[in-house]
Amino acid sequence: MSTHADPFTRMLDSEQGRLLLSKAVRRKLRRGQMLSMPSQLDNQIFIVRSGRIRVHLMNDQRELTLAFLEPGDVYSTHTPAWVTASESSEVVLIGARAFSELLAQMPAATGTVVRSLGMLLGRMIELVETLVFRDAHARLAHFLVSTARSRGQRSADGWTLRLHLSITEIALLLGSTRQTVSATLNHMHREGVIMRHGPRQFFIADLARLEAWNGERRTGCEAPRPKQSAQGVGQPTDDVEMPG
Repeated sequence: MSTHADPFTRMLDSEQGRLLLSKAVRRKLRRGQMLSMPSQLDNQIFIVRSGRIRVHLMNDQRELTLAFLEPGDVYSTHTPAWVTASESSEVVLIGARAFSELLAQMPAATGTVVRSLGMLLGRMIELVETLVFRDAHARLAHFLVSTARSRGQRSADGWTLRLHLSITEIALLLGSTRQTVSATLNHMHREGVIMRHGPRQFFIADLARLEAWNGERRTGCEAPRPKQSAQGVGQPTDDVEMPG
């Protein structure tokens, strides 16, 4: 569960939260099942209760992932984006008007919802900035630094980071390919920027050095680039794992 969603999740477990949920409809989604699409007319608010939901744009040529919603996140079915379950998930849905009427009766809950939506908007803006101003390798470094700061466990020796997304999901979020993400992670490992401590778990001894990879700090030395895969934009069948 994401730390940013904790206050809203706690609110849902309160008496006011239970009242809100009593007016909602629960829906379970299979991995890959669509919850809503841009042309959908109904206007419902949904809250993620379990699993992970992907919000994305797409056309015939490409897809752009805007966000992964986690338990406690709030979103709407009435947007220009596609909303799809990236793993088995459960959401609760309530009509937008009924949701607004309930919040009008619960001032404390309103503040929590506004903060949750504000943080989600902030993540989307940060994503757009990252896609526009950084190349693929710097985007991955930025993602790792940001995730370490928000989710990592700091110790005297460095940061322990457990990634909550698969390599495929990270690639979707960064507008990259699985080959590029895997190759860059392997290169960071060889360069000693990160160390593998288990499945999806890494150790960052020097966060400042990783920050230099994404250009947040000007250290006077440019991070080396891994060799490009011959399959520039292809999608391999399986994720490529880093050496243990």
